[in-house]
Amino acid sequence: MADNVEHFLKYGGVKFEYKASEREIWRFINSLPPEKKESIAELSDILVEKGYIDLKPEFSTIDQELLDAQVEENRRI
Repeated sequence: MADNVEHFLKYGGVKFEYKASEREIWRFINSLPPEKKESIAELSDILVEKGYIDLKPEFSTIDQELLDAQVEENRRI
């Protein structure tokens, strides 16, 4: 969507592509309850599930074996 510019999730380094306008995505994010916005991993999963973004995981700094622990740690911070 946004002129084919590569975007990366701030925490985790996963590339993604917009499937909706940034304004529409932020409107959706702002409508979510606070507990759904505590983890970027959880939030990105929601955005993918709802069709707002498409992840391009050819590169990631997230350790898949420790993903559950990372999500849980983010909730405690």
